[in-house]
Amino acid sequence: MEFWRQYARRYRWLYLMGLVCLAATNALAVAIPRFVQAAIDSLREGLGAEAALPWALAILGAGLGIIVVRTLSRTLFFNPGRAVEFRVKSDLFDRLLTLPQAFFDKMSPGDIISRGTNDANGMRALIGFGSLQLFNVVFTLLFTVGQMLRTHVVLTLWCVGPLVVAGVILRYAVVNMFRLHAEQLKQVAVLSDRILESYGGATVLQAFDAVPGAMARFDRENDYNLDLGQRLLTIRSWLLPVVSVTGNLCVVIVLYVGGRMVVAGDGLTLGQLTAFIVYINILVAGVMSMGWLIGAFQRGYLSLGRLYEVLTAPSQRPEPTAEVPTPSAAGHSLSVRGLTFTHPTAEQPALQDLSFDVQPGETLGVFGLTGAGKTTLLDVLARIYEPPAGTVRVSGADITALPTDAYWRRVAHVSQHPFLFSDTVAANIALGHREPEPARLRSALA
Repeated sequence: MEFWRQYARRYRWLYLMGLVCLAATNALAVAIPRFVQAAIDSLREGLGAEAALPWALAILGAGLGIIVVRTLSRTLFFNPGRAVEFRVKSDLFDRLLTLPQAFFDKMSPGDIISRGTNDANGMRALIGFGSLQLFNVVFTLLFTVGQMLRTHVVLTLWCVGPLVVAGVILRYAVVNMFRLHAEQLKQVAVLSDRILESYGGATVLQAFDAVPGAMARFDRENDYNLDLGQRLLTIRSWLLPVVSVTGNLCVVIVLYVGGRMVVAGDGLTLGQLTAFIVYINILVAGVMSMGWLIGAFQRGYLSLGRLYEVLTAPSQRPEPTAEVPTPSAAGHSLSVRGLTFTHPTAEQPALQDLSFDVQPGETLGVFGLTGAGKTTLLDVLARIYEPPAGTVRVSGADITALPTDAYWRRVAHVSQHPFLFSDTVAANIALGHREPEPARLRSALA
């Protein structure tokens, strides 16, 4: 419901018009067998070709009408799907730029890219073609079964048995396909992460002659993804023939039971029998499309959940309750008291009960072995990671109570892993300033 209110609701009138076009499409589709029925009965009654000509023209007109309304229905469903995809991807990108480092420690870059590409495509298929097919199947069942009941109730009931069997088989397939779809989405994220790691560390892999090992690891993950895809394909490959056989069984039943009724003159004409066979073909086509529809809805539902894990991820930053204090003439003071910090993915604290003071104008050097927590300390002081409340104070103010943006404007933090954006050197130096003053640029370079 949140997705509907936030993204799809604004296109409700387009969807409504699309539903009208879908209803018209199915109404015209089930009208054609009735025209066929009338044409055959008129010929059988010896009325001549002239009597069947109006029905032939009606069939032609219905076919042309189906072309128009079916095209409109797809346009009215597909365009909102593209628009929603654009908005979701934009919001996803904006959200990622505001999330703290703790979020990225838990979610790998490959997983994030997979959500923004594969899952976004799955979501679009759900609200576009998937929604269209859902309503199309519903209308097909309602209109077709309604016409079948209207034509002959007893003959319709004879066809219920095979369709119930097909429904039971379909339910079994749905459960297994849902599980495999969920596993495949996770595996695609793992593959994306492996590719990014290999590309990012290509020079290291080459230098240490580790390319064969990296390729072997990728092949293992890719083989597992292939296995999941083949298992899904196996279910689909036997599901559609089963449904098709069920439809053919219904045709056999209609020909046998209905044929005996026609011969015996038991309230069923040859035209009605012919129309009934056409109805079954329409019905079976609708049931067969449910195989694709179920896959699209499962993948779309899972994809939507994975997207919302990012869109609704908490910022984990406390609400500001104070302003950044005015520094003294010498600058700000820094006080750390009892600082203990554990990374989100770690079990042991990287910093434990750390305390020190730095007065305005003083310089502090921090030394320690690799992994002692030096980088973590700087990240906490810069609020890349949020420290526990009250453990870090600047000029007497708890930094967790200060507005993050205002605090960052007063802090210079140089990472040990620099990153250059695809822009000029000047733009990288003046990051965050659209038109920096030349004098400030020269000062930064000095």
